[in-house]
Parts: sequence; structure tokens; C-alpha cells
Amino acid sequence: MTYYDQFKENIVLPQAILTHILAIFPSLSSFNVWLYFYGDESLAPSQIAASLQLTTADVNQLITRLGEAEVLNAEFDETTGDMRFDTRPAFAKLDAILASEGAASLVEDVVELSDISRLIAAFEPEMPGGLTPINIEELQKWLSEDKFDATLILQALREAALNRKVSLPYIRAILRNWRSDGIVTARDIEDNREEREIIKGAQQSDSAPLSEDYFNSVDSLRKMWGYDHAE
Repeated sequence: MTYYDQFKENIVLPQAILTHILAIFPSLSSFNVWLYFYGDESLAPSQIAASLQLTTADVNQLITRLGEAEVLNAEFDETTGDMRFDTRPAFAKLDAILASEGAASLVEDVVELSDISRLIAAFEPEMPGGLTPINIEELQKWLSEDKFDATLILQALREAALNRKVSLPYIRAILRNWRSDGIVTARDIEDNREEREIIKGAQQSDSAPLSEDYFNSVDSLRKMWGYDHAE
């Protein structure tokens, strides 16, 4: 059974199509247009344009790009005179992507899929209103372009949650600050914390007031060496 057969009746997208969204669709804007047709294949481009606050020409251009990417087919019904848009090619492309992964690249892809899936699962309940396709694209960029470690991103999410400031810009700032401090893995955070505690302890020790025992010892030595009688 294909993804289309599983999900079409409930108008629900599988997680896999979001994970591979940039490999399937030419842009997030075109994905939004495709999503409207996925819900109702008989919609007119002008209706979608009104909903997205675009011009009909903009939507038609995105439809053309979807057709060129082979993820949307336009079908003219000569009987009714209506144009219908078939969204199934996107699922066929998803099936092809998953099926064509070779044994060598499969391990790497599974690791990448695991990382983005972990992030989506962790961020979804924490983000107000859940994750959007743009949010998912941002998380993917953190992994692929910024080369942030997935575990480090999760640690930054926990840090933001503790501060009650869960937002992608805030978490991105945490990650960049850590990187500027040489922190690139979750283990580095623990090492950095331990180092700060050692430095703090040393500073407290250096600045601690001298004890009464110390002064008593000094007085005893002075008497022993006769300094108390020196003129």
C-alpha cells in the first residue's frame, strides 16, 4: 500500500513527507499550494491565491513549478469543463526516494532521518502551536548547514524550556553562543560546567579570609624565632 492510499481519506500527511519535504517540492511556497490541492483537488488557483494573499499569476507560476518537479498533475475534465489537480505524484516521488536508497547511502540517510525525527518529536510539543514546515526547514538547516549536533540542539531546547523562552530564534542564539565558546557537543557542556566550577572554587579559596588558626600559628613562629623582642 502506498502513502497516498494510507493517508488520503483522512487528509493527514505522513511524517516521511515532511522529513523529505525539500527533496520532494521545489519550495515551501509551492508545497503550500500543493497542500491546498491535496485537501480539495477541484480548487481554482484564484481561490488559493486569495487564501495565501498572492496573485493568481503567482499561484499559476507555483503550479507550473510543481508540474515541472513532477509532484502535481493538472487534468481537464471535458465533460464538466473543470480543471482538477492530482496530488498523487508527490507520494509517488516519496515512495521512489525511499525505495531508491541504496545499501551504502541507507545507513547515512537513516542516521539523518533519525536526527530530524528526534528533533521534530522533541520540538513539536514544546513549540506554541506546534511545528510548521518552515520550522522543520530551520531544524534541517541546523543539522545540514550549521552542522549542529542533534543532541546539542536537544540540550539547547531543554535550556530554553527551563528559561521558559522556547522559540527557534532563542534556541539558535544559545547554539551560536555555545559554538563561540567552543562547545560543539553535549559532552562539552558538561566539561565546560565542571571547568567553571573548578575555577569558581579556586577563586573562592584565594579570596577566603585567613582563619584564626593561621594567625595563631604565625604568632607561635614569631615567638619561637624571637621576632616579638626585635627592636
